[in-house]
Amino acid sequence: MPKKDYYAVLGVTKSATEDEIKSAYRKMAKQYHPDLHPNDKAAAEKFKECNEAYSVVGDPEKRKKYDNGTLDFENSFNGGGSGFSGFGQGFSASGFDDIFDMFSSFMGGGSKRTSSRASVGADISQTVDLTFMEAALGAKKTVTFTRLEKCPTCNGTGAKDAASFVTCDKCKGTGRVTYQQSTLFGTQIVQGVCDKCGGSGKIVTNPCRECGGKGVNSKKKVINVTIPAGVENGSVMQLDGEGNASRTYGGRNGNLLLVIKVEKSNVFTRDGNDIVVEMPIPFSVAACGGDIEVPTLNGMQVQHIEEGTANGEIFRFRGKGIRTARGTGDLYLKVKVEVPVGLGKSEKHTLEQMEKVLSNKNYPKRKAFLDEISKLYNK
Repeated sequence: MPKKDYYAVLGVTKSATEDEIKSAYRKMAKQYHPDLHPNDKAAAEKFKECNEAYSVVGDPEKRKKYDNGTLDFENSFNGGGSGFSGFGQGFSASGFDDIFDMFSSFMGGGSKRTSSRASVGADISQTVDLTFMEAALGAKKTVTFTRLEKCPTCNGTGAKDAASFVTCDKCKGTGRVTYQQSTLFGTQIVQGVCDKCGGSGKIVTNPCRECGGKGVNSKKKVINVTIPAGVENGSVMQLDGEGNASRTYGGRNGNLLLVIKVEKSNVFTRDGNDIVVEMPIPFSVAACGGDIEVPTLNGMQVQHIEEGTANGEIFRFRGKGIRTARGTGDLYLKVKVEVPVGLGKSEKHTLEQMEKVLSNKNYPKRKAFLDEISKLYNK
């Protein structure tokens, strides 16, 4: 196996401390976890690569050998566990706490942890479309979605009545089972929710007619939400407890994740909390000066343009940007001097006559440029 730069894989320097390496590893493991990227071969390869890197530079002895070039790459990844494929199995997108619990005991050779993932319902993702102005100023939106709710007939038990249960023969009524899991770093004793009874400790013998023994029903839900000012495209709002009901009796609901999608504006461009407006102004206003109306988040504002304003000149309006809890941005007006088109003979003649009475002193930038040309050619 060729030597890889495991420090570069984890995004740290060779002098990084153990804590820095562990922190970098956790960040990458979370970013590329297979449960977040199903059927994504590139993400799976990244996840495997960061595990491999940490298994070397996260181990003081292996790191020492790796640094001095004496590490046996052929044998370092054999016989010590089930390989990298042992990671990520059975973890949900919201189960990173369980992953990190496991990571904290990497070097222990054997550990025990308890999982309660099955007692939490699945999260729901819902896209919320906003105009630029709604995202900038905040808005109230109605969100409609479908979720699993506890069956009202059986109260989530899945059974017809209290007599329609028997004790689970797998967990003996405890609702939990213990099993061994082999990983790259040794064997773990893991206690989790019983997969046969779902953690209830009981098996339904006579199911509820309304939910068919599932304990949950699919229902349409409508809620009103307040979108705070300044949300950005792609940001996520989490509403705790508004997701799917747990299929395990006594479990809690998952969360509703509102993914913000902001419509592009034809007037404003966002840069953090600042906004930029590129506004065409007439040639005559740029040359002679005058007042123009500038669009802001709160309506039109009059701005005086001095004579001789150049194309691309920028005006700053302090405090006229997006207001958030982190602060308030500014508005930047960039003027685009528009040269008239479609001129008739009379308009062209007027401009030509005006040009005849002008001289280089009326074009200071052009005059400075021509002076530089003269110096260049010693004229």
